[in-house]
Amino acid sequence: MLKNMPKFYDVHREKFPEKYAKWESFFRKAPGRIKKLKIFGKLSTGAVYIAYVLLTAYVILSDISLLLRTVIVPGAIFTVTTLVRKGINAPRPYEYSDSPITPLVPKSTGGNSCPSRHTACAFAIALAALYVNIPAGIVLTILAALIGISRPIMGVHYPFDVAFGAAIALVIGIIGFWIIP
Repeated sequence: MLKNMPKFYDVHREKFPEKYAKWESFFRKAPGRIKKLKIFGKLSTGAVYIAYVLLTAYVILSDISLLLRTVIVPGAIFTVTTLVRKGINAPRPYEYSDSPITPLVPKSTGGNSCPSRHTACAFAIALAALYVNIPAGIVLTILAALIGISRPIMGVHYPFDVAFGAAIALVIGIIGFWIIP
């Protein structure tokens, strides 16, 4: 067990290979599925970041008074998520010596699995969009959820890592966008 991790994380980690085996079997039966998963991983992440650039441009052109908040809140989410994951430095599912997990999407990164920064950032941008433009925010929230779901399926995060990343984004986002005046 990791020194910085609570015991429940070990329990969570031990149950994951059984779930992952089902996902892995589904994708490995048809290699085209893995290719589509890889493409989704790259395109979805790119789409969220492009959406953030477009959102920022929209804010600058339509209501510049929102700019500071739409930059600071996602920045705070990114910073907190990065600091928490550095502090925890949890190994990724494929890093344990007893792990039967081979990621569907090759990744060589070590540690920093919890919380998922991909998920936290996708939700941060979705929340910024919700704050500025509800329809765009709904679309990005759905995309953020799909990104979160894809991370454990790819074998690069545990479901808890994703939930924790989303929770950080939601808490900071709700406070930063809707509670602080």
